[in-house]
Parts: sequence; C-alpha cells; structure tokens
Amino acid sequence: MNKRWFHLMIIAVLLLAAIPGHAWAASNNVTITDITSKVPGDTITIAGSSSYSEVIVKVVAPNNTVLYYDVVKTSGGTYSVSIKLPAGATLGTYTAAVGQGTDVASDPFEVKAASTSGGSTGGGGGGGGGGDASTTTPSNSQQIQVAGGQAVLNGAVIDIPAAALDSSMRITVVKVADTSKLPVPAEQVLASDVFEITKDKSGNFLKPITITLPISVSGITLSTHKVVIGWLDETKGIWVPLDNQQVNWATRTLSGTVNHFTKFAVLSEKLPSDPKPSTPVLTDISGHWAAAPIQKLVALNAISGYPDGTFKPNNNITRAEFVSVLTKAYKLEAKGSAAFEDTASHWAKDAIAAAVEAGIVNGYSAERFGPNDLITREQMAVMIAKAAKLSEVEAESSFTDSADIAAWAQKAVAAVSSNGIMSGYKDGSLRPKGLATRAEAAAVILQALALN
Repeated sequence: MNKRWFHLMIIAVLLLAAIPGHAWAASNNVTITDITSKVPGDTITIAGSSSYSEVIVKVVAPNNTVLYYDVVKTSGGTYSVSIKLPAGATLGTYTAAVGQGTDVASDPFEVKAASTSGGSTGGGGGGGGGGDASTTTPSNSQQIQVAGGQAVLNGAVIDIPAAALDSSMRITVVKVADTSKLPVPAEQVLASDVFEITKDKSGNFLKPITITLPISVSGITLSTHKVVIGWLDETKGIWVPLDNQQVNWATRTLSGTVNHFTKFAVLSEKLPSDPKPSTPVLTDISGHWAAAPIQKLVALNAISGYPDGTFKPNNNITRAEFVSVLTKAYKLEAKGSAAFEDTASHWAKDAIAAAVEAGIVNGYSAERFGPNDLITREQMAVMIAKAAKLSEVEAESSFTDSADIAAWAQKAVAAVSSNGIMSGYKDGSLRPKGLATRAEAAAVILQALALN
C-alpha cells in the first residue's frame, strides 16, 4: 500500500474520534509518559514507547479542535516529539494521543494561566518600558496533512482543499504589530489586523485556498464602507485583491481565494455620503474591441471591474463568474438552495442555483458543477442560448473547426451564431474548446440581452 495513503488512513481514524477526557483505554503496543501542567507558550514533550515503527501523535484542545497531529517515527522502541503551545492557547484540559488506528494511548494534561506574581516570565533582556514596536505577536501554527483541512489561527481562518497539497506542511499566522510602514492607498484604511501567513514548504498551492479575515475596526458597515480583502505585493508596494471575494456582515468577515501565502488584510473605503449611480471609468479597456459592451454591462451592474480601476478584459472567466454575470443581467433570483455538492458553500451558490432553476445550466453530474473551472466557448454558447430562450437551429456550422464542437453544444452554437450573438475569429474558426475571456463574456451577454 502506498505509504502516504497508509498515513492518511491512520490520521483519518484519529480525526474522526472525539477525545473527551480519558476516552481511550491503555494500549498494549504504546505507552505515553505523563505530561505535567503547562502554561501558554510552554513546550510540551510527548514521549513513550511503542512496538510500531511509527505512530500518529495528536493533541486535542479543550474545545475538541486539533492543535497538532503528525506521523512520528520510533527509534529503539521509543518515540519523542516536542510541541510549543501557542502564546494564546486556550486554558483547560488538553489530551495527547499516540498510536495507530484505534490502538491508542492517551494522557490528559492541564494548560493553566501563567502566574503574574513576582518577576518576569520572559527570559533574558534588560530594561523597562515597552518592547520593540516592529515585532509581531507570538506565532500560532498548525500542521496540515495532504488531506487538507481548516486552520483557525490568530483570528484568521484558512481553508485548504485536499487537492491543493502534495505533501503535509506547517502553516503559521502572526499579526503584524507595526503597520505604519505598510503601503495603504490614500482613500483606504486598514479595516483589520495585518496577518502574515507562512508555510514551511516552498511553492504555490496546487489549487486556490480560501482566506477569511475578521473586519475588526469599528464603524465599518455595509452602508458606509466598501471593503476588500487583499494580499501585499511587497515588490510593487500594492495590495492585490483576492479572487472570489465574499463579505458576511452578520459575522463581520471577508473571504477570498488565493494560491500562495504572504501578508493579508481587509482594506476599506468610505462611501460618498450621497452616492450617485455612475459607471466607473475602467483604465485598461480604451481601444479594446469590447470596450462598448463592457461599459454597458458595467452600467447594468451585471459585471464590475477590480478595485484598482482595471477590468482585465483578456483574463479568462470561471463557470461560476460567468453564471453570476448572467443571472445579474437577466435579474434571476434563487428560490431554492445550491444544486451541487461542490457549490454548497461557494460564493456563487445562489447565482448557480438561480441559473439551474431557470434551466440555463447543468453540472458535469448531479453532484458536481465545477464552479472554479474556466468556462469554454462552447459551454458559454449553451448557457447563452438557454438564457436567451433561442430556438434550436439544425443548420450546419460554417466554422472551419466545426468538427471540434461537442455534439451536446452543436445546436446551441448554431443558434447563437445565426442570431449574431457569437461569432468566430478572423481565420474562420470558433475555437469551441478555447477558454472564454471576460471581454467575450460581456459581449455575448449584451448581444443576447439585445434580442429580448
């Protein structure tokens, strides 16, 4: 059996079991040395003996969340691993568990508040007064296995899908204490702490991960401010908005997707006291072939540009993004819930549900829609034909690559091309399997709206 999958099977059993108090009996194959009471910031050592060549070590916090887990090799029949408790560790009874599968030995230990009487709890260093203002708050870290998972560290929530990792890694979150030298646009302010998130492995994630941060600054509301979650490009000195942004004013959190770690923060901009509807000036569409339809669709509030004033017309567009624009353009609203397993918690779940109810979209299967997949031109044609309620056209396509059009998309392509909604390229091709751009999406949607 593949060793990685063997590890995952072991971890899965441990993760599925809650560990309240003395939940497991002593193991015949594993022992664990008693752990004495600790205070936040202390290092604990989990050690003992085992007849296994390796064991899973897991530490569970009082609220039953996993503080630490990893595979630890034994040597000479013994094992040992040291773990530093976060400075902000929850007080109460923790449980250390060691073993394989359900053959586990466990030991509860207490984490108590540090004593404030007599002397300093810090080590070294002299002098009174405050510390160095440029330092950050103590780190908070967690080991994430290839199965992915969620980490809630120092107030930040990090959701990592299984397909985003090719090996386990430790992630760390610290709050930057001195933000005075960080670049912030004149019209914006920081609406949250600045979170520096790092990992102990190089390279980007294989799939986007979701970062959720709290809007912690008071006075930031839906009616008074616009908010955006961004990552700091330290080379250019700018904050770059995350993709797929979603704000939850009930919980005062803002989330977005990204494929790497760096510094993250929520920035806000005060809305005008008497806002007047206007079409924003987009800085990168002047002279573009789709400039007019883009501006018209923006004026209809069906699509928007980015906070930096760009539209990025030549960027590709995902299935979820296209459906979201389509439902806004046709003013569709969801009456039911999300129709697919992979859209249940997606930012575009309502738009996708509305499009399903209107008979505009289908998934790859009854369970999977693929919201983050980039949309192809033939997929776009099918959705547009259904949204515009076009009659089926049996005429053969005149495109030079018509043989490449999937059977399920042929009638839709014929319908949208004969109605002037979609056209081919200068070489006479349609490129049905090619990826649609934001500009192409705006143009075909506006053309379809003109028929109604």
